[in-house]
Amino acid sequence: MTMSNGLSEREQVVLSWLTRGLSNKEIGLALSISPRTVQKHLQRVYQELGMQTRAEAIVRVHQWARCSKGMKA
Repeated sequence: MTMSNGLSEREQVVLSWLTRGLSNKEIGLALSISPRTVQKHLQRVYQELGMQTRAEAIVRVHQWARCSKGMKA
């Protein structure tokens, strides 16, 4: 996932896992980090992108993906 934003590479990876429907615990296991660290990454993502919920983040990422596919056509 490539977005034009101020997110770190790790934050983008966490966000990518989030869009697959994984819980903080599952994301942590996948990335070998604690669920608390995942939560901190997501808090930063939400703040940076002006979001407040997991659902909003997931919807926004899917919208970005759809827009970027449309731009390539």
